[in-house]
Amino acid sequence: MKISCYCGEMIFDSTDNLPQKGRLIPDQDWLEMFDALEVQVMERLAAGTLSFEAACMKMRELICSPVRGIWQCAACGRLYIDDLDGQLQCFLPEKDETDKRVLRGV
Repeated sequence: MKISCYCGEMIFDSTDNLPQKGRLIPDQDWLEMFDALEVQVMERLAAGTLSFEAACMKMRELICSPVRGIWQCAACGRLYIDDLDGQLQCFLPEKDETDKRVLRGV
């Protein structure tokens, strides 16, 4: 996937582990996701009704369901976030000095 930033730069999303890419989980979904992990994965795994492989797949499914993509332009710092309909929404930093690496890992 390529995102054409308003500043003219391209944001590339062609693999994983990218410094300009992240994932956003709305706070309203955060605790619900953990509750679902406990009930649908951990309890069933502990009871022996779910295999380790099936538990891993179910965890990925539950964690990814509320996740939205987020990308940052390294040139201007704009953030592009998927909305509820999967459409990109653009957010412009208030200052030119805004960190253009907010999605990088530690």
